[in-house]
This record gives sequence, structure tokens and C-alpha cells, in this order.
Amino acid sequence: MSNAKKQITLWLSAVSVLFLITYISSKQDYFLGHLIILTIISAALASSWNIVGGMAGQLSLGHMAFFGIGAYTSTLLYTKMEISPWLGLILGVLLSGLVAFLVGIPTFRLEGSYYALATLALGLSLYQLSVKFVSITSGAQGIAIPFKASFANMTFPSLWQYVLLAGSYLIIVLGVCSYIAATKLGFQLAAVREDAQAAQAIGVNTMRVKLIAGTISGALAAGIGSIYAQYILFIDPHSALGVNIAIQAVVLSVVGGVGFVFGPTLGAIALIPISQVILKHFGASAPSLHILIYGAVTILVALLAPKGIIGVLRQISSRISNRSKAEQND
Repeated sequence: MSNAKKQITLWLSAVSVLFLITYISSKQDYFLGHLIILTIISAALASSWNIVGGMAGQLSLGHMAFFGIGAYTSTLLYTKMEISPWLGLILGVLLSGLVAFLVGIPTFRLEGSYYALATLALGLSLYQLSVKFVSITSGAQGIAIPFKASFANMTFPSLWQYVLLAGSYLIIVLGVCSYIAATKLGFQLAAVREDAQAAQAIGVNTMRVKLIAGTISGALAAGIGSIYAQYILFIDPHSALGVNIAIQAVVLSVVGGVGFVFGPTLGAIALIPISQVILKHFGASAPSLHILIYGAVTILVALLAPKGIIGVLRQISSRISNRSKAEQND
């Protein structure tokens, strides 16, 4: 099967799965629908991070900044100026992409832990600004988004409609990731990830490709931030700009398979249901237990399966294929 046919088959399968999940969520209880939505949102955020963190190999710890820019942009425009969240989402994506580009110019010159700390400082700075500028963001009190169900307001009465919205955005993000991985840019990013100096020696403009990856990554993270805000109908500094958002994006990517297109999605499918079940049953007595579970799973994956779930699946597939070939030869 040609690469084009594989891509078409893959995306038709993704769309079919999305509609199946949407149907299931429309028939079941609230918790299941909520779980599906959070899993999709987390997968989209982690997939956006994976462009710069996995494909380009730049450990960003500041993706809560771009997520928060998207959430606050659409929310403020809607609550203060009655501008549709759809337009707010687009403006948030553009603004976040611009911020990611401008921030990337100085930070991509840094290496290793210095780059990670610089991006973390960006996210923490925006968090503090959102707390201090009470007249704009309402500070720690947060902003409640009025429930006015309509398509124009990106507010829906049923969970399955949010599943469809978030799922469609996830497919767009995965489509962008898949396109990048299959083009010249993807190979250049892989070269930069493996050895930036060697990549530059063979003619790759390392600064340029990292800026492109960072800009796209930041912009896509903002889009899912807008969708998240419209889903929970409330944002505050912690929910939109908390450091746990950045950590979750990294953890899901590592567990699923960092650098692989579908790695973050598999990581979200594996971890988000576990964390939500823990929060549901132990949230009152142990509110941070799910974070402990995240840490333990990440350590185990790093030790036992460095390439994540996708790496394990590929090993199993390779062994089955080799065994099948051996049996045919016999």
C-alpha cells in the first residue's frame, strides 16, 4: 500500500473512531462523557507539545503559557466584548503563535536544561501576571463564562457535542503532526533532535526549523486551550496557566512515545482515565495522588520502555512479523 493510501486509510479510521466515541458518549452517563472529553483535550495538548518537544527534541516546560493564552483570549473577548469564541479561538491561535515565535528567537539559542528553564519561566511569568492583573483577568477569583447554548457561542447542551468538537480539533492536530513528519521539515527536525551540530554541518538551518516547530506547537496548544475554557465554562490562573498543564503534556508524550505522531494520544488514553478515576474516588482524601501515579508510571516507562507504548507495540509487531516469516521459510 502506498504512503498516500496509508494516510487516507488512517484518517478515515480516525474519523470513524471519533464518531463511534461520540455516539457512545451520547448514550452513557456524565462521568464517561467527561472522561472522554478530558482524554481528547489532553491528547491534543500533548500532541501539540510533541511537535517541539518530540520531533524537534526541545524540552519545553512552558506549554501552559500557550494553552493559557488561548483560554484567556477567547474567554475575555467573549465575556467582555461578546465576540464569538470561534473568532476568539482563531485570534488566540494567532496570538500564541506570535508569542511562541518571538520567545523562540532568544530561547532556541539555549541548550538543554537552560532552554527548559527559560520556557518554564515564561509560563510562570504569565501565571503571575494573570494573578496580578485583577482588572483584566479577575485574578485568582477566575472568570465564569455564561452558559448560553448555541453553536455561535461554542456552548452546547450535550457532552457528545463537545466530544465532536474536541475530537475534530485533535484530528486536525494529528493531521498537522503527520504532515510535518512526512515532509522535509520533519526530517530536518529529526536531524536537529539527534545532533544539532551535525544537522547544521549538512546545511540544515537549525534556528529556522526550531522556530517553525515552536510556532506551530504554541499555536495549536492555544486552540485546545480555548476549547477547554468553553467546555468547563470557567478559567482561573491555575486551570489555564498551572504548571501541571505543562507537566501533563510532557508525561503523556513520554508514556505514549515521544516523537511519534500518535504517541501522545496513546499516552492520554492510558493515563487520563486512571487519573480521573483516582480523582473521583480519592480526590477529597488524597487530591495529589494522581500526580504521584503520573510520576511512578513515567519512571517505569523510562526504565522499561524508553520509546513508550508505541515502542512496545512496534517490538511486538516486529516479533510477530519475524516469527511469521520464519514459519513460512520452514
